[in-house]
Amino acid sequence: MAYGKLHVLPLSLFILIPVTFVITYTISVQWDHVVPGFPYISETGTLSPESCIFAQCLNIAALLLGCCVYIRHRQVLQWQIERGHDLVDKKVIAVTTCCGILACFGLDILANFQEARVIAAHMVGAMTCFSAGTLYFCLQTYLSYKMIPAVNGIIIVYLRAILSALTLILTIATIIPGYISMSEFQGNDYKKWLPADGGWGWHVASTICEWILAIVYCAFLLTFVPEFRLINFEDPVVTLIYLDKIESSTTSNKPEGITPQDT
Repeated sequence: MAYGKLHVLPLSLFILIPVTFVITYTISVQWDHVVPGFPYISETGTLSPESCIFAQCLNIAALLLGCCVYIRHRQVLQWQIERGHDLVDKKVIAVTTCCGILACFGLDILANFQEARVIAAHMVGAMTCFSAGTLYFCLQTYLSYKMIPAVNGIIIVYLRAILSALTLILTIATIIPGYISMSEFQGNDYKKWLPADGGWGWHVASTICEWILAIVYCAFLLTFVPEFRLINFEDPVVTLIYLDKIESSTTSNKPEGITPQDT
């Protein structure tokens, strides 16, 4: 049996991630956990009850993203076997997939280790997700260029190149102003950052870049929809090794003992 409609996976991520952030932002503002405006995305999922929704939805997103990484990996491998030949080194494909897996792992960590409780683990997860995700997008752009015209067109390559450049720029634009703003912060609660707390301009610049970065990530995933429409997965071949057959085979292969009559 062949499984089609795999384009639903990246399309689901494009919908799920923004909806999750909007819901958690709304709840966190309603419960007065953050100041309305532009808090960091993680700050909108730090405290209960929004943290439960934040963690659960991003866990699902990490799983769906992992499926997308695997399907894309199999697609590239199949293309290389049938059309690519020596156009792409297998090491590049392996590194690309490893970056995708790391991005999924980072997303899972930042979802389950809230910023207000385990900030070190949360920051490690965020940095892993953003850095590995950015590198994954850049390598996918390179692979897309090599896969012209068999799998995608030149427009997709241009689009992914622009989005990859944006992810790199926005990642830097999120980290550097964020670091400066934290060094200038003089308030009591960074989740309720006010202009009088210092570093307000840097803080707003960093948070805006982070929100735009999340949108760019979702837009990049959306570009896989046309290609995933052209993929069909077959049922895996399952081979079982039965214990009773192993025992009977072992018994039949045993050398017979020497009887007294043989001596």
